[in-house]
Amino acid sequence: MRRLAVLLALTLLSACNVVLTKSPLFTAADTAGAPTLRPGVWLFFKEAGCAVDEKAPISNWPDCAGGGIVAADSIAGHPQHTPPSTLQRTPFLLAAGDPRIAQVQVTIDMSAGASASGPGATASASPPAHAEPWAYAGVKPTKSDPQGRIVAFDLWPVQCGPPPPRNSNALTTKHPLKGLDMSQGDADCSTTSKDALRAAAKASQPWADEPRHAYWLRDGDH
Repeated sequence: MRRLAVLLALTLLSACNVVLTKSPLFTAADTAGAPTLRPGVWLFFKEAGCAVDEKAPISNWPDCAGGGIVAADSIAGHPQHTPPSTLQRTPFLLAAGDPRIAQVQVTIDMSAGASASGPGATASASPPAHAEPWAYAGVKPTKSDPQGRIVAFDLWPVQCGPPPPRNSNALTTKHPLKGLDMSQGDADCSTTSKDALRAAAKASQPWADEPRHAYWLRDGDH
């Protein structure tokens, strides 16, 4: 999905060593009492040297930049090869706590050479040929508007454990964190524990390859 910069599309820099669950760990009740993202158009990532006119509709942005349209319970983007008016939404919430946890549903299609497609696309050894698991990112708000809504934040993937060395052929950690389940041969892990997930998010922040910064641009849906 082109230009649908759902959080996990930004943070899952590889297809491996990340937490995926078959069912969402968090519900709307887990967001209670915490600041929300300001609805509207967001820029979620921009590659180094990317020239993008942030005032232009996100349907016109180059592939080196990723934007999405935030609503109360979803993020939307423009599917590839569709009119600019076409939007596809994917479920999303931002759980309260320390750190904040972004939860987003992703689509995995392993039928074509282990490639992934759809919002937040990634690949995994553990899900079946087609799956729609839930994936997670740690979030640190960095700026708010006068109404207390979040208008900028840093984010990073929730990993299964210390990533393998860059010069290694290994795809995932040798030491899964407490409370995370990883079977031999799996490329990612899972859990049923919110506490374990949040602890993994805290541990994962220094493991992120590079900072990812997202920020609100304007109200509206284009």
